[in-house]
Amino acid sequence: MIHRDAGDPDGRGSQRGPGGRPPALREPPLRALLRSRLVTAFFSVTSLLAVGTAGYWFLGRLHHVGVLAPKMDHDWPILDCLYMTVITVSTVGFGEVIPIEQLPVVRLYTVFLVLFAMILVAYSVSSATAFLVNGDLQRLLLRQRTMREIGRLREHFIVCGCGVTGRVIIDELVALERRIVVVDVSEERLEQVRELPGVLTIHGDATRDEILLEAGIEHASGLAAALRDDKDNLFVIISVRQLNPKVRIVSAASEMEVQQKLQRAGANASVSSSYVGGLRLVSQLVRPAVVSFLDVMLYHQDGVVRFAEVEVGPQAVGKTLGELDVPGRIGLPVLALKRSRAGEFVFNPGDEETLAAGSVIVTMGLVERVRELETLVGDSDGARLLGVEEPESEQGEEELQ
Repeated sequence: MIHRDAGDPDGRGSQRGPGGRPPALREPPLRALLRSRLVTAFFSVTSLLAVGTAGYWFLGRLHHVGVLAPKMDHDWPILDCLYMTVITVSTVGFGEVIPIEQLPVVRLYTVFLVLFAMILVAYSVSSATAFLVNGDLQRLLLRQRTMREIGRLREHFIVCGCGVTGRVIIDELVALERRIVVVDVSEERLEQVRELPGVLTIHGDATRDEILLEAGIEHASGLAAALRDDKDNLFVIISVRQLNPKVRIVSAASEMEVQQKLQRAGANASVSSSYVGGLRLVSQLVRPAVVSFLDVMLYHQDGVVRFAEVEVGPQAVGKTLGELDVPGRIGLPVLALKRSRAGEFVFNPGDEETLAAGSVIVTMGLVERVRELETLVGDSDGARLLGVEEPESEQGEEELQ
């Protein structure tokens, strides 16, 4: 059974239709708001002109048949009725084509038509003022600018959910100077991260395909599903895997048993916050020095220190660790070497270890030094910092404690 994540009470939920399925796709709220106001204004003006024209024509017909006095020799043409309506509601003051000075009923109708037009103008002005004062236009322009910036992103990260778990992910990615797109249904939570460097935000439901496409899922390097409900995360995983089969997907899970279900749905990895939290507690209990070391590493005042992995690129294939001399040239320790075959790890590898295509060097140090290592031996995909893009490694890190 998939449960709600009680450990993330401030996470975002999604609106669903009957049966728990996402409702039909729809356009963004601000765009829909602007469209509805434009449609309302157009419909109101069109209706006013139509009613005014029909009213003049009907009154002319009544005068022509003798129902109203004085009797007219002919009906008023529709074009004349429309012209009379336009000059009346616009108050431009051109010559009247209908002799209303001789027709008291028509004059009375014209008075009501002018009053109705004034009310319509007042409503339109107040609606436009509200659109500007309430910030709707500013948010619409901000969204358009954000969409343009997201359209230029490549190999960025998407974080679905800006609750407790999502905020931790965002802060860590910001510290690592990554480009991030945050999706959340709460405008208030998005405001809290919008000014962070490298962060772009989308107000919407992450379970919707069009929202994921707006977030640039087709060109993203990875996505973290940190929604409040496991079912929401499941919908996101399924949608993302269909939109971009190659993107790396990691997901939060409320319980251990949910992790396997999320991975079967398409997630590369999933992390149970309760499990990791339990490991952290027991580590604080029996291995406080190790925990203190990791805390110092994570919150180093002189720079961002992280465990990292760098995949070996063509320029380093066939060389030995001794030839590269990573500790001497860059100042980073080589903690482990992941061989390309069978994915086995060699801990504390010796200088005689030869690097092969697909091998991964595991190290620890400042982010700037990791970038230097990536330049020395890495491929074009760059380095991956453990505990950020690969939550299962964070869980493994806790187990090492």
